[in-house]
Parts: sequence; C-alpha cells; structure tokens
Amino acid sequence: MSAIRTLVDICLLRGKPQDLPADRSLVWQTAVFSIVSNFAIDNLHPDAATRLLFATTQVVLLGAVVWGALRLRHFPQRWMQVIAPLYAAGALINLLAWPLFSLVITPNAPTSGNWALLLGVGMTVWFLAIMTNVMHHALELPVGRSAFISVACMMFSGLVLLLLFPMPGMP
Repeated sequence: MSAIRTLVDICLLRGKPQDLPADRSLVWQTAVFSIVSNFAIDNLHPDAATRLLFATTQVVLLGAVVWGALRLRHFPQRWMQVIAPLYAAGALINLLAWPLFSLVITPNAPTSGNWALLLGVGMTVWFLAIMTNVMHHALELPVGRSAFISVACMMFSGLVLLLLFPMPGMP
C-alpha cells in the first residue's frame, strides 16, 4: 500500500522516485498496468494484435529511452525507481482519460474534436509535468533541463512509434 500511496504522490507532483523501493516486481506490475491501459484506450489500431503490439512497444520504448537518459548521466541503477512511477502515471492518466474521451467524443457532434484535442493536450501536459519532476530528481538536474530531456524523450518515443506503426491513412 505504501508504494501505491507514493506512486499517487508522484502523480500529484508531491513525491520523488527515490521514495520508492527499487523493486523489480513493482516495475513489472506497473509495466503490465501501462500495457493494459494503453491497449484499452487505443482506438487508432483496428485489430487487437496490433493494439497489443503497439501498447507493448510504447512501454518498452519508454523504458529504453529513460534508461538511456539515466545511463548518460551515470545513474542507470535508478532505473527501477524512475520507470515504475512513469509507467504508473501513464496508466493512471490513460484510465482517467478513457471515460472522459467517451463523454467528450460523440458521433456527429461538431465540437467533440476540439474537446478531445484539448483533453489530450491537458493529459499530455500532466504526464510531461510528472516525467519532468521524476527526471529532475533522478538525474539531479534543474527543472528546466529535466523538462527539456522529458520532452526529448517523449518526442523520440513518438517518432519511433510513428515509424513502426504509421497512423491509418498515412503513407
């Protein structure tokens, strides 16, 4: 229970990754939670196999990019304490966004796309704030540099995902 409380505190920008134990089991649990939530919220990929592969790739890619950032700063031993809250935060945001998207996006509603976009941007900014806070503590860098690294990690992951899984209708 204390790990869950700490993960929630981190999502509310009150906790630090070093407040968590370096626990392999927690990493696996949060990774599976993240894969399940990514799979559930994915409405871009029509078949279940592609959705599962996409969700799994998202999680593996985030883990690899974060490990790379930690490795560059000579803190790879912090990976378990850093990745678990990021997986948990992503999953939590997905689960919060899922019902909100279904409320906002209604067929034939002219403004539903605007609300969905605003909601998506808001959720992305929240995750970016969480990631910045986690990276700030893990990398021992100022918040501005941590924000830059967090944005770079997200952009790199997004580009790789787009290359591996082109959006329907894209060449």
